[in-house]
Amino acid sequence: MRKQRYETQVNGVSIAYQVSGNGPPLVCCHAMGWDHTLWDNIRDDLSKRHTLITLDQRGCGASDHPSLTPGNANPYTVETFADDLEGVLDELGLQQASILGFSMGAVAALRLATRAPERVERLILASAMSSRLPEPIIERARKVAQMVESHGLAQTYQFYFSGPLFEGVPRTPAFNRQLDACVRWATPQGFLGCFGVTIDRPSMADDLHRIAAPTLILVGERDVHYLDEAELMATRIPRAKKTIVPGVGHAMSYQAPALFVDQVLSFLP
Repeated sequence: MRKQRYETQVNGVSIAYQVSGNGPPLVCCHAMGWDHTLWDNIRDDLSKRHTLITLDQRGCGASDHPSLTPGNANPYTVETFADDLEGVLDELGLQQASILGFSMGAVAALRLATRAPERVERLILASAMSSRLPEPIIERARKVAQMVESHGLAQTYQFYFSGPLFEGVPRTPAFNRQLDACVRWATPQGFLGCFGVTIDRPSMADDLHRIAAPTLILVGERDVHYLDEAELMATRIPRAKKTIVPGVGHAMSYQAPALFVDQVLSFLP
């Protein structure tokens, strides 16, 4: 389905977003290392029933990639990610929308849902973590961050996407072309800034009780580092439902796209 590209300014940062389809709004926030094209393999299915809004988070894709300047405020934080998401809602005149956050994208979704619960109609958290990440993931992440300067972005991407979070993802020619396209948009400051939000951020677990929207928590059966976290979120979010997606790991929308879409659409109004 054809997507129209737009952009808006959020506190001086340009945020690109794409719109396709018709129906109730569904805003999707992508995972680390990607941009809005993460959703392209399921865009048509989601757009049949919803106005699908997919943003490039700051530091990704066609959005601005603010510099990481020592001595200046860090432009890549949990709060600025939520600001960008809320700014897109404001630009579109949406007082409320359903929000889908995938992995890193769940950071923005969770923060908006906890600080402005009235803006979120329904919340979907896929492969998400509200707590600090487990040490094995953080340890490997430090190696990934070090590679940006020593080996460049292309090799860093290959190393990152060969990690345990992507086990079981079919490396088809289409997938590799999409990944190559993400690398062409990537910048060191954007990659490292987003990595900091993903890895080196405070826990949001103590704020989960503030979420008012009905919430669907999707976790892959083989996503071993995230299963306990899914249970924690299901316990602390007042109107939450947890679903373990069989046979998949972290990157469930690529491993089982039809099953992922079915779970999402069955939950949304």
